[in-house]
Amino acid sequence: MNDKTFLNSFLALSEPITWATLGILAICFYLLWVLQKKNFSFSLRMFVALFVGLAFGFVLQAIAGYPDQNQMKNILWLVEIKTWFSFFGKAFVSFIKMLVVPIILFSLIRIILRIDNGVNLKALLGRSVFWLLFTTAIAASVGIFLAVNFGLGQNLQSISDGAEIRNVKTFTDVLLGIIPDNPVFAMSSDNIIAVVVFTFFVGFGARAIAKNKEFEKISKTLDNIIEAGYQIVMWMTLFIIRFMPYAVICLMANTLISNGFGAIRGAILFVGLIYLAMVVMLVIHLLLIALHGLNPWIYLKKSLNTYLLAFTSRSSMAMLPLSISTLTDKLGVNAGTANFTASLGSTVGLNGCAGYFPAMTAVFIANILGVPIDFSFMVMVVIVAILGSLGIAGVPGVATMAASIMLAGIGFGEHFGLLAIVLAIDPILDMARTLSNVSGAMTSAVCADKELGTLNKEIYNG
Repeated sequence: MNDKTFLNSFLALSEPITWATLGILAICFYLLWVLQKKNFSFSLRMFVALFVGLAFGFVLQAIAGYPDQNQMKNILWLVEIKTWFSFFGKAFVSFIKMLVVPIILFSLIRIILRIDNGVNLKALLGRSVFWLLFTTAIAASVGIFLAVNFGLGQNLQSISDGAEIRNVKTFTDVLLGIIPDNPVFAMSSDNIIAVVVFTFFVGFGARAIAKNKEFEKISKTLDNIIEAGYQIVMWMTLFIIRFMPYAVICLMANTLISNGFGAIRGAILFVGLIYLAMVVMLVIHLLLIALHGLNPWIYLKKSLNTYLLAFTSRSSMAMLPLSISTLTDKLGVNAGTANFTASLGSTVGLNGCAGYFPAMTAVFIANILGVPIDFSFMVMVVIVAILGSLGIAGVPGVATMAASIMLAGIGFGEHFGLLAIVLAIDPILDMARTLSNVSGAMTSAVCADKELGTLNKEIYNG
């Protein structure tokens, strides 16, 4: 292996512009560290990071001449820069995702062991599921309304129809999928519902043992272990979150570099409507907060950092630790409600991925095919969106799966390939969808907790 091959293929540092860009990135990291040392607010540092990431993406695309995705592969320095930005961004997301299963295990078992302390499990389950699915139904309706009124997909020539639709689960498959026949596999495959079910069995088993005087000493030891594990995981969460602004620069820049502006221009209306739907759903979430007698501006202000990371990380699963932390520490949501609803909301009732996105794809395909969009069609789309939000739980690439379920559910499954132009810019769309997913889960947690009467208003308003 010669030096050039080593620098190019292994280190991805063979071009001078790559070294220069990483040097500038290091300076940006240093400036963020200085702002942190000077006690600038976390929100300000997040906004600085977001704009720096945008600047990196736009400038590097301009230097490269705004190439499309095929041309990018031939620009060595751009590929190398993308590799390094991707490394820093994915490393942070991986550390956050590392905490997801431990948080669910320790927090939910801890809640069950203390279930007499203000948590009504039956009411919590009912209200959490209601708000997650209700907001998804609203999101699907918003998607239909925007797509129909803006004529999404009209006057488009048929695009290559060669893509294959992903396998769609039946309802019985969905139910079987939530049974953790292999808990270790469920944890490794991010099947959060199955992990929650397994954790519930462990928690109630521990609770049953605690009532037996023969095992009193063992149950106290287990309780101490669970409490210690919970506190350790919370410390780890707070430690990792400190590096969020640094990751945001790389995540934002890499998204723009990886997709280019040529692909965005090719589906500009779809991109615009997805982002408009994101804004509309955010307003609806704030209205739901207000209808529960809470100040929506306080909610928005305290959730803003979480939203920014959701937007740039594009991972609802990775956002779980931060969502729970924000709900409990800043919004006064009971720990039981926060952990349960946020965990459930990371894979069920996704307002973006399972709500307005598949609804828009349904209208998009219908307009391309010239299928009339009447009231019954709209109702069917909303129903399939709600059921689809259950069927995608624990599945990688949930938005694509949700689109598959939607098209199959309304009889358009064979035309999945017409989404090629949309799937080409999926990361750009995923930023808005993920923010809506996280916002929907957090809003559901706040609404459920307020109705249960366990929301701490002093923390919320403080």
